[in-house]
This record gives sequence, C-alpha cells and structure tokens, in this order.
Amino acid sequence: MYPTTALLRVVFGFTAIPLFYLLTSCQHYYQVQDFQNKKAALKDTTGMAQNIDAPQYQSRYFILRAGSEAYHMRNIIVSEDRKYITCQLDTLPTYHTLHLHNGRGGNMRYKNSVIESTVLNEVHLYVPVDTTAKPFLTYTLPLDKVQKIEVVEKNKGKTTLSYVLGGIGIAAGTFTVISLIALALKSSCPFVSAYDGTEMKLQGEIYGGAIYPQLCRNDYLTLQMKPNANGKLQLQISNELKEKQFTDIAELLVITHDKNVRVAADENGGLHSIAQPMLPITATANSKNVMPLIALSNDEWSFNFDDTAAAKNNNNTLNLSFERSANTTTAKLVLRLKNSYWLDMVYGKFTQGFGKYYPAFIKKQSNTPVEKLTHWKEEQQLPLHILIHTSKGWQVAESLTTTGPLATREIVVPLNLNDITDEQLNVQLSAGFMFWEIDYAAIDFSDDAALQISKLQPVKATDETGANVLPLLAKEDASYLQQPMPGNATVIEYLYTPIANNNKTQTYILHAKGYYEHVRNFTNAADIGFLKQFKQPGALSNFSMSLYKQAMNGDVNKWAMK
Repeated sequence: MYPTTALLRVVFGFTAIPLFYLLTSCQHYYQVQDFQNKKAALKDTTGMAQNIDAPQYQSRYFILRAGSEAYHMRNIIVSEDRKYITCQLDTLPTYHTLHLHNGRGGNMRYKNSVIESTVLNEVHLYVPVDTTAKPFLTYTLPLDKVQKIEVVEKNKGKTTLSYVLGGIGIAAGTFTVISLIALALKSSCPFVSAYDGTEMKLQGEIYGGAIYPQLCRNDYLTLQMKPNANGKLQLQISNELKEKQFTDIAELLVITHDKNVRVAADENGGLHSIAQPMLPITATANSKNVMPLIALSNDEWSFNFDDTAAAKNNNNTLNLSFERSANTTTAKLVLRLKNSYWLDMVYGKFTQGFGKYYPAFIKKQSNTPVEKLTHWKEEQQLPLHILIHTSKGWQVAESLTTTGPLATREIVVPLNLNDITDEQLNVQLSAGFMFWEIDYAAIDFSDDAALQISKLQPVKATDETGANVLPLLAKEDASYLQQPMPGNATVIEYLYTPIANNNKTQTYILHAKGYYEHVRNFTNAADIGFLKQFKQPGALSNFSMSLYKQAMNGDVNKWAMK
C-alpha cells in the first residue's frame, strides 16, 4: 500500500499515445496551463523523471526557465535513481521566444505568419536562478527544484472565463509534479467549473466512461458554488481534451437542509443526507490493516487496489466491517473516491494497440449493443463493485460507473440489510489493479432527513463564441450541446433565490446527461496479437499489473520507448 496517489501517477506518462496534442482553431491566441507545486516537500521526483522520459514528450519542446535566463533542453536523460535529469542546454531560436516575451506582459497572441507548431508545443520548467545553467554545456537538474510548469496551448475563442489547472483547488497543495503533468496529459470527460464567490473554479468531470452514444448517461456532481455579482449561480462545461463532447441537459439541483447534515447523491441520482457517518471497525486488504488509508477525508492517503499478490487472482479487494444494531434494515455506505490517472494510461496503451484501425474500431463499437459493452467492462473489472455479506454469501449491492481521475467525489451507496445475519455489517469493495482510489469510507444508519429540492433550469447558456446555446441544454431531448474541439466552453447561468432561514444551508448538485468520444490519430499498425488477450476476463487488470511491475523493476527507460 502507498500513502499517496503520487506513485500511481509515476508511470502515467509512459503511454505512447499522443495525449499531448496541438490545439487548432481559427483564433490566433494561446493560453498557458500554469502548474505550480504548492508543497515542495511532497514532490515526486521519480514521477517527474519518468514523465519527462515518456514518448509523448518526444514532440514537445522543453525550455528551462532559470531566473531571467531561458534555454532549450535537448537530449534529456533520466538518472537511474530518477531524481535528476541530464540534458544539453542550447540558446533559444527566435521562433521559440514568443511566450518568453509575450507571456510576461499577458499578450498571449501570435501572427498568422507564425508556424503554430513552434508556439503550441512548448513546456516551460521553472527553477531558481542557477549559475551552472549555461548554453552548449551539459546540465543536471535536480527535479525537486522545479517550482512551476507551464504548458503552452491554443486559446480557442479567447474564452473570458478561462482557468488554469494549477489552481483548481481540488486537494490544493497535494498535487506533486507528476500529477500536474498527468492533468495536462489526461484523457477523460467534460470538465465542470463553478463560480465559488471568487472565481470560476474547476471542480470535477461528468459522465466518465460514456465514450459511445449508446452509453449516454445521467451523472450527478456536487459543486461548491456562490451567487455571482448579479445574484445568479454560474457554471461552465468545457472540452479541455482531445475528444468530442455531447451534453443533453444541465440541470442544477439546489437542496436546502439542516446545517448538521450534508447531502450526497447515489449512482442513480437519489439524494441522501449524511448525519452520523461511522468509520469501519476494521479495514483490511489481503489481511493487512489499511485503516489509515481510508479513515480521513480529503487527506493525502487513499486505498489504491495495488496489491500485486491479490491481483494475480483478480482479487484486489478492500474489506470493511462495521458495527450495527440487530434491527437495522437499511444503511448508507459513504465513499469518497475517484478513478486513477494510472487507469487512463492503461486504457490508453490498450487503445493504441488498434493503431490506424482505431477509427474503424470506434465506429463498430458505436453500433454495439449496450449489454455487450457493459459485459466487457464488467469482465475487465472497470466498475467498482460493492458487495455485502448476507445469509446467501457475498451479494453485489452496487456497481459504480467510472467517475474520472480529476477529483474525488462523495457518493452514497444505499444498502438493504434484510438478509444480513452477521452481527457486523461486512462490506467488500472490488476493482481492477490500480483502477480506483478510495479516499474515505464510512457507514451511516440514520434515516434520510427532510430535504427541500429545487430543480433549476438554465436561464442563459453562452458558448466561447458568444452564441446562445440555451435551447440545447434546457431539457432532456437528445438535442445535444456539441463541443467537438478543445477550448470549447459554455457558461451556464441559473436564477437563484438566497436562503432565508439561517438554520438551514444548501448543497448544489449538477445533474448532467451526455457522452463523449475520444479522438485519436494513431499511426502504428494494429497489433492483433496484443489485442486478443483482452477478450479474456480480467485481462485489462492483468495488463495494468504487468505495466506496473515493468516500471517498478527499473526498466523504465526501455519500457517507455515501446
């Protein structure tokens, strides 16, 4: 077990899929994703080194920013202990000084005559002033000295409510350098930001895993919100990745309730109060105590389904035992969880196996029955299975759909205890190798409190060009808001009446429905032999463990280039 998610992200960058893409549009502005490490002591230098050595970085132009000096970093080599990188420093050619000069003044634009690839493929590494950094010499960079990373990309439409991933405020200060890079590389689902009283802040993602039209589904995401200066609630749905996104509805649930409870949704959108959450008596995995990993919410510890011994038998499980009274017939399992960035990488390497055949594969999958797609996901252990021990043995209570790796979310799993004969309530969580991260687990036997639920429909929805897209989001009618390009962003507003009762508070939950499609341009030939293994149950989990072992065995550089 590992105390942080950092190690899970160590090998994220190894995927040979070009997740780092060049954004294209008719506008000639660029923007910077500003990744800052807020806890230098927690830097994962190993992950940083491995990511820099990853294949997708071969097409990126690395620039060292040491005080007022700037140099091109070429021929990057990772040290065996993965704490340093060595490179050759060169002077910057003129065509790679655009952001060096314009970025300081905020004038992030370029002329038509500028070749976009010289602007949109830069990664800037910021370190303190270093007198040893000189052009035409070999330079060794201790990775714990990296203060900030800037990724240059196109700003489509000069979006006025842009944000930077480095300031998303989700577990602020706990992201290591590796996870910052992982955020820049991730392949996931539509991003949701909400105005929190100060700024539009990135808070999560919606309908993860719905990558085909027939998998279009409802999702429920809790938001931290406050009215803007005009008294309205405001959120943004944006495409920040190389995919096409389709959203049918964006309904905002405003739940008024007592201050002594909090509210969370279940998988199907049912709303539940959480009043008396109790930690497990025991939390074990393969007979090991893992209670410290799941006892506190929003800390740097999580249970990651990373037991290699258990994974050999496709049996990576978390076992929880709770006290209960004999006459209790219902309970609410409270979880804070997310998918891992590692899963993104594993699935990415799997899809790369299709190579140039990938578009044809996606077209075929888009006509595959939902039942067949769901069956394959179940066999590959992508959902998180929740089981309870009953008089009939272990029974599945719920299977949670993937939620994405960007941020943890709190979810309630209602449990029916009528068939429980044990003195304790025994719960088991099961998933593929390193597919999920469990931050917190508790049980609540309290009855659901009275909730006043207001369902707010949007009153305004404007995309990045200023166009009115409200009719596309006003109701569930399969008329989708389409966001086919990175940089597409729609700001949505809702009328809001402030709460009058000081003894009450409110929770905001976005109800969205939609799906998305990955856009991949692989140039390799399809590897039929590689792909055949994934017809077998548990193959994706086994593949995940195989990749993990390769990385941990130290053959990182060789593996990264495959």
